[in-house]
Amino acid sequence: MIQKILNKPLMIDPQSLEMISGMDWFPAEKEIAYNIHSGIAIIPIHGLLTKNCQFDSHFFEMTSYNEIHELVATALEDSKVNSILLDIDSPGGEVGGLFDLVDFIYESREAKPIYAIANDHAFSAAYAIASAASKVFVNRTSGIGSIGVIATHLDISEYDKKEGIKYTTIFAGDKKNDLSPHQPLSDNAISDLQKEVNRLYEMFVAMVARNRNVSSAQVKATQAATYFGANSLSLGLADEVCDVRQLKAGHNNVFNRGGKNMTEDIETYRAEVLEISKLCKLAHAENKMAEFIEQQLTPDQVKEKLLASVSTQNAIADHDSEIMSTVYHQEKTAENPVISAAKARLNK
Repeated sequence: MIQKILNKPLMIDPQSLEMISGMDWFPAEKEIAYNIHSGIAIIPIHGLLTKNCQFDSHFFEMTSYNEIHELVATALEDSKVNSILLDIDSPGGEVGGLFDLVDFIYESREAKPIYAIANDHAFSAAYAIASAASKVFVNRTSGIGSIGVIATHLDISEYDKKEGIKYTTIFAGDKKNDLSPHQPLSDNAISDLQKEVNRLYEMFVAMVARNRNVSSAQVKATQAATYFGANSLSLGLADEVCDVRQLKAGHNNVFNRGGKNMTEDIETYRAEVLEISKLCKLAHAENKMAEFIEQQLTPDQVKEKLLASVSTQNAIADHDSEIMSTVYHQEKTAENPVISAAKARLNK
């Protein structure tokens, strides 16, 4: 396992990297699946993140990018699933496979709403995954951020010397042996590794900036720091502090409060359809009603089209005055709840 985290750039919290590097690894049975609550598919993304589902990915606690991709794809096709919640508790992990997964999640949220919760940590690669969601939730103790790239080289040449071990390496190509643990890194090797870390960092920053609709400068200003609870909201890294249990159970319309790409409120939509139907009947344009609804026009937009049609045809019938009064009438008393619903949708 140690070979998976040495001599290559990683997107992982440095403290977690240090802890994982010194651990003994023991096998553990693990099966990845999602549960459905109130139409929400809850996908667990826990532990160290790796590209493939290999033998050693079932050690400690790990999740592979391939597993996440498969679960999200399955949930998108599942008729019992209305939305997807990524339940994340991870320090981050490998770079390989991450960018493709993040792009897939970012594009898939157009098909179904995808949300993410840092429960309790979503650092580095794990935050990259969270940032691709329609909305990012944190709880009061959640940690997110660490938007950076790190690489570690283990030099055991002094240990080899102390133990009387001498390695002779035969190779072709000046850089072939640059990252060997049995010799110190050369200046050229350090420079090359730093260039790759910098390249991946720029990709990481650009990806988060796109996902969160913020500037690259704003992302870089975090300097790979970690943020906790409500502190992450003002930075644009998360959207809302919430109770994890309520979020998973779909209680209190948590998903529908002030976020992006929220699910349509059925009652509001029904009220707007009724208002459009009434306007079309008043204008004797019932044949246009299905067209207006299919175009997802608001009642205000339908009013404008009907008025334009009346003006063009220059045919004012007995009912036209009723249409005009319906369009322009401003009640001094409490506003009709149907009109209020229509305006609410327009404001969204």
